[in-house]
Amino acid sequence: MTKTLPTVTKSKALEPGVEFRNQSLGSLSVLSDAILLTNVFYDFSIEDLLKYQALSPAFYVLLNDDLLWKDLFLKQIKGNKKQLVFDTNWKITAMHYLYPSKLELSRFPFKQLSFQNFYSLEIYTRWLRRHTIVKDYGFDNGQVDHVDSNTLSVEEFIEKYEKPSIPVIFKGIQKDWSATEKWTSDKLAEKYGDVLFKISHQGHKRIPMKFKDYVDYMKAQNDEEPLYVFDEAFGEKAEEMLTDYSVPKYFPEDLFEVSGKERPHFRWIVIGPPRSGAPWHIDPAGTSAWNSLLTGRKRWLMYPPSFTPIGVGIDDVEEKFYGSPPSLLWLLEVYPYLPPDQRPIECIQEPGETIFVPGGWWHMVLNMEESIAVTQNFCNSQNFMDVCEELSGNRKEYENFKKALLDDKPEFKARFDDFELMESQMKHSFDNMDVWGPMVRKVYNKHIAPISDQENIDIESPNSGQSPVFIVNKQYVVKFYSTEYGGESSFKNESFLYQEISKNSEYLKSIFPQVLGKGFYKDLNDINSNCNGNGNGNHNGNDDTTTTSSAATDVDKEKQEKPLPDIKWKWPYIISSFVDGINLQEVQIVPEALPYPYPPQPIAEGEDDQDDEEKPSIDDNTLVDFMVKALSNLHNIKPSKSNDNPMIPDSNDQWSMWKKELTRLYSEYRHNHWNWNGLPSHLRSSMQDYLPKDINQLIDNTFSPCYLHTDLTDENVLGQIKKAPVVVEKPKKKSLSSRLKKMIIHPQKRKSPHKDGGVWEPKNLIDLGDSKLGDRWYELISLHLSVFAGDKTRFKQFLSKYIIHSDDNKQLDGKTWLDYYNLDPKAFVKRAMSYTLIHHCDAITTITRHFPSYRNASTIDHLACLIWDLDFAETSPYSP
Repeated sequence: MTKTLPTVTKSKALEPGVEFRNQSLGSLSVLSDAILLTNVFYDFSIEDLLKYQALSPAFYVLLNDDLLWKDLFLKQIKGNKKQLVFDTNWKITAMHYLYPSKLELSRFPFKQLSFQNFYSLEIYTRWLRRHTIVKDYGFDNGQVDHVDSNTLSVEEFIEKYEKPSIPVIFKGIQKDWSATEKWTSDKLAEKYGDVLFKISHQGHKRIPMKFKDYVDYMKAQNDEEPLYVFDEAFGEKAEEMLTDYSVPKYFPEDLFEVSGKERPHFRWIVIGPPRSGAPWHIDPAGTSAWNSLLTGRKRWLMYPPSFTPIGVGIDDVEEKFYGSPPSLLWLLEVYPYLPPDQRPIECIQEPGETIFVPGGWWHMVLNMEESIAVTQNFCNSQNFMDVCEELSGNRKEYENFKKALLDDKPEFKARFDDFELMESQMKHSFDNMDVWGPMVRKVYNKHIAPISDQENIDIESPNSGQSPVFIVNKQYVVKFYSTEYGGESSFKNESFLYQEISKNSEYLKSIFPQVLGKGFYKDLNDINSNCNGNGNGNHNGNDDTTTTSSAATDVDKEKQEKPLPDIKWKWPYIISSFVDGINLQEVQIVPEALPYPYPPQPIAEGEDDQDDEEKPSIDDNTLVDFMVKALSNLHNIKPSKSNDNPMIPDSNDQWSMWKKELTRLYSEYRHNHWNWNGLPSHLRSSMQDYLPKDINQLIDNTFSPCYLHTDLTDENVLGQIKKAPVVVEKPKKKSLSSRLKKMIIHPQKRKSPHKDGGVWEPKNLIDLGDSKLGDRWYELISLHLSVFAGDKTRFKQFLSKYIIHSDDNKQLDGKTWLDYYNLDPKAFVKRAMSYTLIHHCDAITTITRHFPSYRNASTIDHLACLIWDLDFAETSPYSP
C-alpha cells in the first residue's frame, strides 16, 4: 500500500507575501534568504544561476543578487589569466567573460523582472549596502594627534609615539613628492594602463584586470566590498613610481633590508573606490607601518594589541588568518551596538597625510572616497623584540632573520640574547606540568623533604598571575621569578621584605605567608638532583637532563654522565607556606565589561535569578580595620640601611630607588593607557599636562620613604567566610522595571562562586613581589580602587584611622591621614590622581567597571573629583 504524506492544516491564513514566498521556494522556504544565499546558492556555478533562476519568481530574485554573481563568478574564474573587463554589473560581466560569442547585447534583457508580492529583507539590505554613500560616514574626534612634520623632530616622535606604541598622523611629509601630482587614477591609467597590478577581493588575490580597466570599474561599480588594488610588486612593475615618493624621515631604519631575497613583502600601492578598504587585521611579523594618502579620504579604526574586535574570529593563529566582516558591513551592523568602553580609536586621514600604525595594533580601513596611497611595513630598533616574538613561531624564519642581521649588524647580538632569554622563560604555559612539574619537585626536594621520582606530589597552578606560581599539596607555594616581571630585582625585594617583617612585626608575620626557602633553580640543577628539568622551561622527560635516585638503573647512570644543557636563566625562587583563603575578588565581584549588543535587551520575568542567590556580604568595618593595621605596621617598619637592603642602594638618598621607579612609570603610562583602553579616549591627550613635570613634585617629602606592598589588589587580600544564622524568608519578587533599571545603570556582575551566604572577613595578605621603598601615597591607589572598590565611605574611614607618627611627620604626629586630607583637599586629590594615572595596574578600568558613569567625566580634574574628592558625589555638578 502506498503511503501518502500527511497534509498540514493551516491554523490561520498566511500573509500574502509569506504565502507567495513559500509557494515560490517550495521545500526551501523553511530556510532564510540569508542561509539560501550564503550556504545553499553559494555552491552553485554560473550555469546553475542561469538555469535555476527560471524556476520561480523567488528563485529569479534571489539568484539575480549582484553580490552572489560577483562571488560565484570570481570563484569560477580563479586562476584564469584571461583579462576581466567590468560592464554594468556582475551578471553582465560574467556573461561577457564566459560566453563572449553567444551573447548579443541587443537581445539580452537588461531590465530585471519585478514581483510585487515577493519581499526579501536580505536582498534589500545587500542592495542598500551596495549603494551606501560613505563620503561623510565618520568624523575625526581628535583621538589621534595630527602633527606637523616640520615641527616634530624624529627624537620627539620616538619618545612620544613610537616607544609608547601610539598611532599618530603627520601633516606635510609629502610636500616634496612628485606623487602628489602624478598619482591620480586618470594619470596613472594613462601611463600604466596596461600594467596588471595585483587586484584583490577576499580570498581572490590576483584578479586578472588591466589597470585602465580597473579605473573604469571604480567609476562604474556599486559593490558593497569593491575590488581593491593592493600590490607589493608595484615597484618592479612600474619602477618610476619608486622615485615619486620617499620614506618619511621618521622611518629610516628597516632591519629586514639585510634579508636580501628572503626579505618579506614590505611596500604596497593601495587603490580603491568608496566603500573599499581592509577589514580588521594585524600587520604581519610584528611590523609597524606608515601609510601616506595621496588622494581621497580614509576612515581608520584601531584597537591596541590587548583587544580583539567584536565580530572577529581568529581561525588560524599561526597563519594570522582573521575571519572578519568587510569594513562597511562591520560599521553598519556591529559598530552601532558597541558599548562605550569597547569602541575603537578612530581618525580620518585626509589627502596629504601620513599615518603611523604601531606593530601589533588591530586596524580597519574604509575608503570614504576614491583613494590612492602608498604604505610600507618595517622592523626597526623600537619594535625589534615584537618582530622577534612573531618570527619565533617559525624557527626557520627567525634563524634566517637572525643570521642575516648579525652578519650585517653584529651589534644586535645582545638584543637577540635578551629576546631568547625572555622567550626561554615564557614559551610554556604555567599549567604545563611536563615542564614546570620537575622544577617544582626539585625545589620541594631541597627545602621540604627528599622525594624519589616515583613519589607523587600534588602540584597545581593558579588561574591568574604573571609569574610561574605553583601550589604543592595545598601546603606550600613555589614562586619563580621571570625577567619580564621583575626578575632578580623582584626576588631580592620580596625576600628581603619578608625577612624584615619576620624581624620587626609579629602581626605582619601572622598575616603573611612564611618563607621556607629561597635560591636559584640553576644551582639545584646538578647531577645529584633527584628530578628532571633544565631551568629553561624546556623539560623533556626523555632528554639528557634526566637524573635518578639511588636505585637508578645502569641506563639511567649512563645518562647522568652526559653534560647538562646550558641554562639561559637562573630562575630565582621562593618557597613559602600556603595560605588557604577566599580572595576578596571572589566575593566583591568586579563587573564585567558592558555587554554587547548595547544597550542590553530587557530581561523577561523569571529569566534572571541572580538576585535570589544568597551571596557572602563583606564586613566593611572589619575590612577597613584590617587594612589600617596591616599598612600601618608595614609603613612603620624602619628601613634598614644595611648593605644587603636592595631597596636602598644609596644610603645618602633613601628616595633614589623610588625616583628611579617613578621615572620608569612616567615613561610607560601613555603606552599603558592606550593599550588598556580604560581611560576614556577624550582624556588621554590631557594626561601629560595634568601630571607634574618634575617627579620630585609628585613625591610627598613631608613623609619618610617606607616599605610598600604596591600591589594591594582584591586578589591579594584573603579571608574566610563566617557563616551567618539561617533565616528563612519568602523571597521578594523584584519588578521587571526595577531590574531593568539596575541592569542598565550598573553593568552585569560575574556571579560569586560562594552562594551560601555568610560574612567574608579578611585574614591574610599575600604577594610582595612588587614591593618597593617609596611614597606611601602610591599604596592608596590599589587600596581605594580595588580593595575598597572605589567606595568613598570605606576610604574615608581608612584615612580617619590611619595614624601618622612622628618618625613620618613631626608636624602631624598623632594626626590621621584624614586630618592631612582636610588641610588641603585639592592638593590631596591632585597627588592621588597623578599616582592613579601612572600606576602600574589598570586602576582606571577597574573603577569605571564599578562606576560606568565615570567614563563621562569631562576632564581629568572632573574624573579626579569623582574618584578622590570625599565630598564630591557621582551626581554632583562639576565646574572647572
